[in-house]
Amino acid sequence: MGVVPEADDPLRFELLGAVRAVRAGHELELGPAKQRAVLAVLLLQPGRPVGTDRIVDAVWGDEPPENGANVVQKYVAGLRRALDPDRSPRTPGELLALTGAGYRLDVRPQALDVEQFRAGVSRAASTRASGRPAEAAAILREALALWRGPALSGQTGSFFDAARHRLTDEQGTAWETWAELELELGHHGTLVPHLVRLVADFPLREGLRALLMTALYQGGRQAEALAAYRAARDFLLAEFGVEPGERLQETHRAILRGEVAPEPYAPPAAGSFSGYQPPFAQPGWRGGSDDQPHYSPPAAPATAAWRPAPPPELPKRRRVAVLEAFFAVVVPIVTFALGNFIYFTYAAIRRRRWWLIAWGVGYTVFAWGFVLMAGTDPSDPNSPDSTTTEDIFYPLFFITWLGAIVHGLVIAISTDAPQRAGLREQARHFAHLQPERARHLGVGRPDLARDFDDGGLVDLNHAPGHVLARLPGFDPQIAHRIVTERQHGAFTQPEELVTRGIVTTKALHRVAAVLICLPPAPVPAASWAPPSTFGVPYQGGTHTPTPDSSYSSYPASHTPPPDPSYPAPADPWSESAG
Repeated sequence: MGVVPEADDPLRFELLGAVRAVRAGHELELGPAKQRAVLAVLLLQPGRPVGTDRIVDAVWGDEPPENGANVVQKYVAGLRRALDPDRSPRTPGELLALTGAGYRLDVRPQALDVEQFRAGVSRAASTRASGRPAEAAAILREALALWRGPALSGQTGSFFDAARHRLTDEQGTAWETWAELELELGHHGTLVPHLVRLVADFPLREGLRALLMTALYQGGRQAEALAAYRAARDFLLAEFGVEPGERLQETHRAILRGEVAPEPYAPPAAGSFSGYQPPFAQPGWRGGSDDQPHYSPPAAPATAAWRPAPPPELPKRRRVAVLEAFFAVVVPIVTFALGNFIYFTYAAIRRRRWWLIAWGVGYTVFAWGFVLMAGTDPSDPNSPDSTTTEDIFYPLFFITWLGAIVHGLVIAISTDAPQRAGLREQARHFAHLQPERARHLGVGRPDLARDFDDGGLVDLNHAPGHVLARLPGFDPQIAHRIVTERQHGAFTQPEELVTRGIVTTKALHRVAAVLICLPPAPVPAASWAPPSTFGVPYQGGTHTPTPDSSYSSYPASHTPPPDPSYPAPADPWSESAG
């Protein structure tokens, strides 16, 4: 009843841990790290062609090799030798084939641990629906045993981080389902230690915390159940400035009321919008002969019962890095420009912007080069006058010295990349788990007055046009197209900017780190009326913008008003355009 591979399948691939290929129980040597990464990209899309450009983007990110196509071809040849050693060098590959749309790795579902895991989860759901919870729990444990560690262990880069996040979320959901089944079977006593470990592994999954509270309460440990709620509330307030969600609060209220078994939680409908998801593995994406994914409009988001949490105590914004700014100013002063490269080297390492080292070295070399040039024609110590050479090069030295100080200060007080990236990751993870609450709080809306910092995220589905137009490489025309496109269908991932023909891949790379796609707020059709623009009365009413206000939330049967943030591009053929 499990997910063990068929015995006659000698080749097996694993992604739920380190990336491996195993034949007849022996791990294959997959070659260099980048070659293993190419295999991982192909395995994340088994049986589907992956274009060379996509492989280069996924494996090398913002630092692609000069001749990416040839490098990928070399690594593919190495993988063919490792995976299919009996193939003649001059015969076309069957396992790893080259098609018009890219390279395709043909893998049977039984030979890939990710597909085995998903098949086990699906079978457990069917078994549970048929009224066999014990068997369903056993199937889930067998599927979860396929995990050997963090998914895609050892693979780095935004592509693999996104895929790892998605797989880890599937793992957390499976563990949560298994815990629910164990509670149904009355195993609350033996379940508590497992839930304590799972809460530590998945701290943002409120469902696991609610199940831990239930298991403790059903085991006669009411005080510990209430302490678990307090710990969950303190964690959410400290990390994100939000109160616990409805499920945790309802479990807490049920325990306070003395109910033996709180009402079971009804999960959202399958297929509901879940915020940003990693590229190349989403509904509505399919390969094409032109090596570009084709866009299919996403399904309407499911309307889930959701009530805003009480006004949270939000964390304060990040303070300026005062110590770093002090360091950037003092070091060049006390070393007379000799230490310029010290701060710039520190800033380069901290921000992973290696060109800053060149700035530091350049400032130092030029500053003391000017001093040495001035020394070639020194003035008489007894003369009050300086030489022409000194009049030229000493001022240049002081200008360079001052420029290094100002440049370093600007770097220190500007965006702190590591901290901001961490804030974006926290906010993105929170939005992935609770998209409605994230939208209500204004995540991705820098135009709103907020007391928390989401790292500078911008929500493609709700940010107004003037905010989108300020993104690097964007302009009012691009922002206008985004606003128009999202009226016809909400964005589910930033990559749709490319598939819908709005921006180029290069332009997307410049801003991908700050983009997020939160689901639009569902609007009941019966109660909807076309609102006016910001704060202007409409038929006796007034519409006040909130974090949920977005033109993308209007039903398709109505025509939403234009974005008032900026005028639409002028028609070059109109009379007013001259």
